[in-house]
Amino acid sequence: MPRPSVSVRAAVPADVPALVEMWSELRELSRDRAAPVPSERGVRARLERADQDPDLRIVVATLDGEVAGMAVLTHQPYAALFDVQSVHLHFMHVRDGFRRKGVGHALVAAAAAYAEEMGADHVMTSTLPTARDANRFYARLGFAPMVVRRAAPVATVRRRLAADAGVPEAVEGVVARRRSLRSRSRLRVARLAE
Repeated sequence: MPRPSVSVRAAVPADVPALVEMWSELRELSRDRAAPVPSERGVRARLERADQDPDLRIVVATLDGEVAGMAVLTHQPYAALFDVQSVHLHFMHVRDGFRRKGVGHALVAAAAAYAEEMGADHVMTSTLPTARDANRFYARLGFAPMVVRRAAPVATVRRRLAADAGVPEAVEGVVARRRSLRSRSRLRVARLAE
């Protein structure tokens, strides 16, 4: 039985509801509660930006006329200090019910075509280390791990830097007062619950 026909095209305003839904699905898959919740207004703004910027493309894959997947493509240097250009494949997502039907391959092929169009030598992507299927998919297509990318909220970084550098007494006092206030608050709540 022949595989259904997958096509990839630039996302258009009519795709906004599907894009919002897919970005929400990605947010859930990443379990990153700090990631912003996508909105129709935000997605429309990104589409408008992509329409004006040749170094940004938002694409959707359709299968039998239905939006089945998406990807965001950016043309940029391979790394900050390199002259080599690359296309970064961001937020690639294939919806449940459309997996293993060629949608992912079509999106990666679109990224490779965009790279050729822009004169870029590489296609890069980022995946969650826990996303075993995605990591296997990319490995089968020749993608190799390069770096481990880490992220932390600024407040956490500042706290840890201060702890490593030896916290000044004034900061220690503020931290101690906050802990004390939290403890008192918890005690009050516990007493009220009794």
